[in-house]
Amino acid sequence: MVLAAGASAAPSVGAAGSFQLESTIAFTSTRDHIPALTPNPLLGGEIYLANPGMTNPRRLTDNDSFDGFAALSPDGKKIVFDSTRFTDCPTCETPGFINRSDLFLMNTDGTEQTLLFHGSSATWSPDSRNIAFAASASGTGTPLRTDPGSATSDSDIFVVNVDDLLAGVEQPRNLTNSPDKIDDDPDWSPNGQTIAYTAHNAGDDPPSPPFLSNTAEIYLRNADGTGTPERLTDNNEEERAPSWSPDGSKIAFGCRIGGGRADFEICVINADGSGRVQLTDNSVVDLTPTWSPDGQQILFHRGPPPQQLFVMNATLNADGTLPTATQLTSSDQGWNNLANWGELRVKDPQPTPEGTGTRP
Repeated sequence: MVLAAGASAAPSVGAAGSFQLESTIAFTSTRDHIPALTPNPLLGGEIYLANPGMTNPRRLTDNDSFDGFAALSPDGKKIVFDSTRFTDCPTCETPGFINRSDLFLMNTDGTEQTLLFHGSSATWSPDSRNIAFAASASGTGTPLRTDPGSATSDSDIFVVNVDDLLAGVEQPRNLTNSPDKIDDDPDWSPNGQTIAYTAHNAGDDPPSPPFLSNTAEIYLRNADGTGTPERLTDNNEEERAPSWSPDGSKIAFGCRIGGGRADFEICVINADGSGRVQLTDNSVVDLTPTWSPDGQQILFHRGPPPQQLFVMNATLNADGTLPTATQLTSSDQGWNNLANWGELRVKDPQPTPEGTGTRP
C-alpha cells in the first residue's frame, strides 16, 4: 500500500539499546533557492532529510553550489554526497559546473561536512565502512554530459574504506578498470558481495542532446574485485541507476523504452537479470529509483522540469496493471529529485533497561 502524505513507516530497533533506525528519505531540493534558479535551476540544489510521505523536511546543506546524490549509511549515522562547492564558478560568465563534483561526508544533522575524493554517485557497503563511486580513472577525464554527477570520458568504479581514506592510509582502488567502457551508477548489494553498475561503450555519448547511449547496460562485479563482470541486461535501450531491493532479490533501474532520453521508465529485474517488469509508462523522465526499507515501495523522480518525487508499490497490481504513482512534492517547492530511501539512527524514546534485554 502506498504511504499517504504524513504517514511514516514503523521504526526498526537498532543494535544499540538506546537507539533505533527510522525510515528516512534523503533528497535534493531547490525549495530554499527558488528565486535563484537561473542560469541553471539545479545550482540551488541542497540536501534534505524527510520522513516517509515527505513530512518534516529538514535542510542539511547551505551554499551557492549543487549538493546532491545523498546516500544514508546503513547504520544511519553518516551521509555521503556530491557537491560542486569546490568546482563551481558562480562568478564565471557561464556559472555552475554541476557536472564536475567531489564526494563529501557529513553527519546526518549536516555537521562535519568533509571532502573525501573527486567523484560522484557513492554507495555504501552494508557494514557502513566502505563506499563505491564513479570517478575518472586518470583523474583528468572530462564530463560527458551537462547533468550533475556526469560520468567522465574514462569513468570507472572505485572502492575505498572511508576511515582509512580520511586517515590518509588508503587511496581508492579501481574496481572495474575498463578502458573500453564508461562505468557509472554503482549500488552495493545488501549481502556486501556484489556491486551493480551501468557501463556503456566508450565514445558512444554524442556531445549534444539527446545524449542517447544505447549500449548502456547493467552489470554486476564482485566487490572484492575478483572474477569478471556479469552482464544483466542486453538490448538496444539505455539502462541507468540500478538500485538493489533490501532483500537482494531484485534490482530497480531507469529503462529508456521506445523513445528519446526524455522517456525513461522504472523497470525491475530479478538479481540474475531475468523477469523484467516495467512499472511506469509515460512520455517523461522517471529515474533514480530507491526502495523503501521494507522493500514494498519504490521512490523516484519524474519530469518534465521541475522534477518531483513520486512513490509507488514495487510490483504490478494483482490484475497486472501498473501501480499508481503518488506525487509527494510539488512545483511550489522547486525541484525535488535524486532521493535515497534509507534509515536514520535516532534516540530511542523507550531505551531497553540495562541488563534486562527487554523493554518495559
